[in-house]
Amino acid sequence: MSQTTLSGAASGTYRCIDVAGKGEQVIRLKRMGICSGRRISVVQTGDPMILRVVGARVGLSRELAGTVIVESNGVNADRGSSVSRNGDNRD
Repeated sequence: MSQTTLSGAASGTYRCIDVAGKGEQVIRLKRMGICSGRRISVVQTGDPMILRVVGARVGLSRELAGTVIVESNGVNADRGSSVSRNGDNRD
């Protein structure tokens, strides 16, 4: 399993390890469901990134995504196997 920040992640599904930093931005991310242990799907890379978290689509700036540390299980990341072409979560 490899770790990266969400800003460097390819399309696929990841597990959130931690949200680095302090302050309002970290609180906002956690309120959106981006927190330790949560499964996050990257639907679209770029700036902003489009994520699927807790069944909702979320737009996140690449800068803010850089504070989110994620782990790939090596199965879904980079292949998009949990996200269909139209961005619907298959899980």
